[in-house]
Amino acid sequence: MKSRNWLFAIFFFFPLGAFADDATQNPYDAVKQATDQLLAKLVEVQPIYKTDPDKFYAQIQQSLAPFIDFEGFAKGVMAKYYRRANAKQRDEFADKFQQELIHTYANSLVKFNNEKVEVQPLAEPPEDGQATVDLKIYSNDGTIYPVEYSLRMVDGKWKLRNVVINGINIGLQFRSQFANYMQKYHNNIDDVIANWDVNG
Repeated sequence: MKSRNWLFAIFFFFPLGAFADDATQNPYDAVKQATDQLLAKLVEVQPIYKTDPDKFYAQIQQSLAPFIDFEGFAKGVMAKYYRRANAKQRDEFADKFQQELIHTYANSLVKFNNEKVEVQPLAEPPEDGQATVDLKIYSNDGTIYPVEYSLRMVDGKWKLRNVVINGINIGLQFRSQFANYMQKYHNNIDDVIANWDVNG
């Protein structure tokens, strides 16, 4: 299996493009539009990583944050421990989770080089504010990686809630990691949040 950084690079392959605010937009169209915009954006942002990394991270933060349901994602990662956490801890973890993901994505983004991405037609229509969009990502060596995006309608926008990459469920990996951290830090949620590292 490839490194965790490689997984994150594919995990966030679409969001630099903007999902339309129109809740009636087909999820396929939203992801296709976002993917096309990202491929163009890659050419623009890669040099900034070397010349002005702070600006690069800021641009990634600005572009990425609106298109992922970090609160819902973080809740799923905490799983049963979410009920044990108070409101402050829940918010702190969601913020830490967001910062870690964006930083990791930014570092992974520069490793991509003209990869081909195909957004697949919807296998099933959206239902109850949920949709699944499949993609195929072709690496430069010809390897094809199947990717499945789980989208949720949040505040009138399609947002990413989970990703399955080549059969690997990223959300479940994070959930397992959080549970391991709870063991490591003796069920102290504050310590888990303080030491959380998506690459850990």
